[in-house]
Amino acid sequence: MSRRDAQRVLLIAALLAVGALALQVIPIHSNLPEVPFEERAPLPEGVDPSQQAAALLTYEQIVRADPFGPDRTPPTERYVPPELRLAQQSVRPDVPVAPRLQLFGVATGPTGAVALIDANPSIPGAEIYRIGDRVSIYSLESISDTMVVLRSGSGVRTLRLESLTGRSR
Repeated sequence: MSRRDAQRVLLIAALLAVGALALQVIPIHSNLPEVPFEERAPLPEGVDPSQQAAALLTYEQIVRADPFGPDRTPPTERYVPPELRLAQQSVRPDVPVAPRLQLFGVATGPTGAVALIDANPSIPGAEIYRIGDRVSIYSLESISDTMVVLRSGSGVRTLRLESLTGRSR
């Protein structure tokens, strides 16, 4: 770098330093109107102000909480959206509901055939079952290439693999 180039670089650096100092000293005025921070939209009709205050406090706690803190404990009750909560309340507890079972796949290996069935809602995904295993309220009776047969005291239930036609790969 020549002496002349070095002088130019020093001149530009000096001008930038003076400009930065000027920005620190000179006050900047904006034409934005000043709005109080605490101003909130009016309450809609029919909303109890104490309920909204409680909700705002809850939101404040959520915002201020550290979700990754070592002292954080999981909630005692899982969040259920209101529209699903209504659907759950409409189910009568005295009427038995057949468990939701879904066959994901079958495989045959040296130890025999196995089936991948989603039968336990407390375990995410499918579980591996062999002939004779208990699947919810059923006993796994047989496994074929595309289906399994389950038997209980109330009868037989057949699970079939969903067709792969029409699905995008």
